[in-house]
Amino acid sequence: MTFESKLCPFCKKDNNCAVLAPSSCWCMKTKIPEELKLLVPTLEKNKSCICKSCVEEFIKNPSSFKSNHSF
Repeated sequence: MTFESKLCPFCKKDNNCAVLAPSSCWCMKTKIPEELKLLVPTLEKNKSCICKSCVEEFIKNPSSFKSNHSF
């Protein structure tokens, strides 16, 4: 994983991706909303994981999330 792929495409913080770890990543056990995945910028699609905090923020209030991240 490159440095950039370790950053969440929304908040730009470490996404703590562990998909390559033997125990797997938290995201493998979590439903990531399709609407949120569609918001990932084109250049980062399939290259950078969304962090758990952003997933939780989006699930809690999609409108607020979009507003906070300039959508």
